[in-house]
Amino acid sequence: MKYKNKDGIKLSIGKMGEVGKIGSAMDLVQEVVSEAVRMCDNCNRWNINSVHFTIDNVKNFLIENFDLEDDNGR
Repeated sequence: MKYKNKDGIKLSIGKMGEVGKIGSAMDLVQEVVSEAVRMCDNCNRWNINSVHFTIDNVKNFLIENFDLEDDNGR
């Protein structure tokens, strides 16, 4: 399921041409999100401590790379 913002707009990177993506901010966004997915893939889903550790790491990684604030005001 693709995310839609409050105006109903979806992100559509796949429809961008390669020339449009390479060297653009969108290219870097894809790399950061891909790294977050890789971090999740390395999680041991059978170990609850590993799951919590991974969630915290991915959350902090995304907060840092997208200059976001979490619920604790960071």
